[in-house]
Amino acid sequence: GEALGAPPPGLAAVVVGDRADSLLYVRRKGEACEAAGMRFFHEHLPGDVDQETVRAVLRRLNEDDDVHGVLLQLPVPGHLSESRLLECINPRKDVDGLHPNNVGRLAMRGVWRPAFMPCAPLGCAELLRREGVRVRGKAVAVVGDSNVVGMPMSWLMRDAGAASTTLLHTQAVDFLKAYRDMDPRERRSAETRRARDDALRAVRDADVVVVGVGAPEIVTRDWVKPGAVVVDIGINAVPLLEDCSKTRRLEDSKTPNAYSLPGRAAFSVVGDVHAEDVSRVAGAMTSVPGGAGPMTIAALLSNTFLGASRRDRRAA
Repeated sequence: GEALGAPPPGLAAVVVGDRADSLLYVRRKGEACEAAGMRFFHEHLPGDVDQETVRAVLRRLNEDDDVHGVLLQLPVPGHLSESRLLECINPRKDVDGLHPNNVGRLAMRGVWRPAFMPCAPLGCAELLRREGVRVRGKAVAVVGDSNVVGMPMSWLMRDAGAASTTLLHTQAVDFLKAYRDMDPRERRSAETRRARDDALRAVRDADVVVVGVGAPEIVTRDWVKPGAVVVDIGINAVPLLEDCSKTRRLEDSKTPNAYSLPGRAAFSVVGDVHAEDVSRVAGAMTSVPGGAGPMTIAALLSNTFLGASRRDRRAA
């Protein structure tokens, strides 16, 4: 740290636009950096910014010796190329672990270690380890195949010795979302019920279920084997006083986990798991907020410290 003549680790977050969930995540990351004695650089760009401007910001942060970790808050607006922007980040500052070099090294088991592992899966794996949840020899289901959570989570569970790791892909999740909103007469169709059962079979058989799809409370108790461990990585900003995805009506004065941001309507945060319902069958489960969220931020700070320590060793 500064007492030893070296600057404290520095983390830079680039945010494009004004998504409520993204702004909340970044605020939490900044607060965690402050509590840990790290420096935090918040680069907030307008939602209509062009690709080259974002690239220029990332390149500047790559060259800044006070910055040891650079992250691009996802998702970015649709007119921007997420993949090309992630490629702009120096792999040795890519504390989110999403540069193709780091993702490829993680996917290629036993060949090379990535410079950094993705934060949400890394935090989830550490949470399971610290809580004494044994993965080796168990059936694991990962709901969602995103590059940020689902895919790297499946690789980490593979490397932890899971007997099987099953990924429920986006297409299946989209069908299950549609099923939830179907007319009851459609649900009773034998063909529809069979398709739903086929999609859920691997999840229902799993000893450990990790969920990260960005669909408010989509996972209900009929998805989960009694006694299974359920980790909810989903964080969804639900506007107050509105009915969101037919979950439940939220009341401003009575809603738990309510948040507000300057100039924005108040919102509540819920996970991808219907906590009240699933808690009736799960052997253990995480909460939202809490649970996987703080572990993700802890993994981010750990990666940033790791990046700073590597640079200090090179300088020495």
